[in-house]
Amino acid sequence: MQKASPPTTPASGRAIPWTLLRRSVMLAILALFMLQYFELRLLVGSLSGSTLLESIKLLDVFAFFEVSAAAKGVGLTLLTAVLPVALLYLVLGRAFCGWVCPMDLLFSLVDKLRPGDQRPVKLPLSPGVGYWLAGGLLLLALLFSLPLFTNYLSHLTNFFRAIAGGVFLARDLPVEPAMVAWSLLTLLTLLMLHYFYPRLWCRVLCPVGKTYGLFNRVSLLKLRFDQGDCEGCELCEHKCYMGVKIVRHLDRGKLRDPNCIYCGRCIEGCRHKGKLIGMSLK
Repeated sequence: MQKASPPTTPASGRAIPWTLLRRSVMLAILALFMLQYFELRLLVGSLSGSTLLESIKLLDVFAFFEVSAAAKGVGLTLLTAVLPVALLYLVLGRAFCGWVCPMDLLFSLVDKLRPGDQRPVKLPLSPGVGYWLAGGLLLLALLFSLPLFTNYLSHLTNFFRAIAGGVFLARDLPVEPAMVAWSLLTLLTLLMLHYFYPRLWCRVLCPVGKTYGLFNRVSLLKLRFDQGDCEGCELCEHKCYMGVKIVRHLDRGKLRDPNCIYCGRCIEGCRHKGKLIGMSLK
């Protein structure tokens, strides 16, 4: 195996606490969104679509495709809003799912409720099902001139709508109870789905994740494997809740799997702690 770039570890040699680091990033982004409810409008909206510093429009890539299909055209406003997001993930690939999406945190909390002796059930569904689902949603948007997923079904939309509803109720502000109830029901359904079929939403069904997964094919960020002796323990794969097959790619020096969310769990699981598996922008 050829020597790759230096391991992504601190100068002290201590392993990077990937889970702690990405949880901190995720919570910091959510905190920025929460500030909008306290009249600090640094980041307004949701992860489906938002405004940064009251001037920079940002739009999720799948939302861009769905809204464009519903409008039967691509407007300049939509294009300028999705461009910075697309450029970001041309660099970072599907890192959105592991570092930004709040469902990753909620699913991890649900995992703690599952009895230790309960074996997760994995449905024999091909990852390709998600692409068909995404295509079907775009077709519905085109036929009915309505971004159905982004407006009503998206976990991102419903997560922030539920938070907004709770804040409005707490502050005795006008709120649509039916929409808040719908958002809570949608989130509960996804959490129950995860309880019985762990990460089925993330691995197979989520249109947002499937869209960002395509960026993994060309993004600068990738998993890379350094020269070293793999013990074949497969702890990296056991730690990966996205079902990425890692060991078989060790001799190739890098991995660009569309299901990899660059969460770093494989690095934490490896006994070599970053000396064999790492992440690189090179």
